[in-house]
Amino acid sequence: MYNDAVFKVKKEIPAKTEGHIMKPFFQTFHVIVTCFLVFATTGCGATPSSLVGTYSVEENGRLNEFIPIEKQGDKYFMSERQSGKWLSPVEVSPVSKADLEKILNEPVKVEFTGLGNNDIALLQVPKGWKSGTFECKTGFWLATMLGPIELHKK
Repeated sequence: MYNDAVFKVKKEIPAKTEGHIMKPFFQTFHVIVTCFLVFATTGCGATPSSLVGTYSVEENGRLNEFIPIEKQGDKYFMSERQSGKWLSPVEVSPVSKADLEKILNEPVKVEFTGLGNNDIALLQVPKGWKSGTFECKTGFWLATMLGPIELHKK
């Protein structure tokens, strides 16, 4: 019975929309579905390339540049500012869900994007995301051996 109902519905939908009064509807619907699928599968459009830029930390009410992420070819590089000087860039790669779960020591239940290596990782999470006592108000943070650092993207 179910198969008959599906067959009847399929017969009633026009096979071609060319010249059909519903053509604009079908075109709009197709665009909406495509956009939804793209955003649903990419974590709201966040990709490693979207992390390219300069990040600052807030110190005494002021933002100070701290981490730049650059892309050269298909590789990503991160530098760090220490004592007013930039350190040599190090290569970083996309952070997997398993990597982040290892860093946090808990399951990851949100969409995120990250670049890192064995020592450091820059991550984008939803604004207001919490893990333990750390709350990421800006949506950007740095996972370090010393603990999380909230970042501000320029």
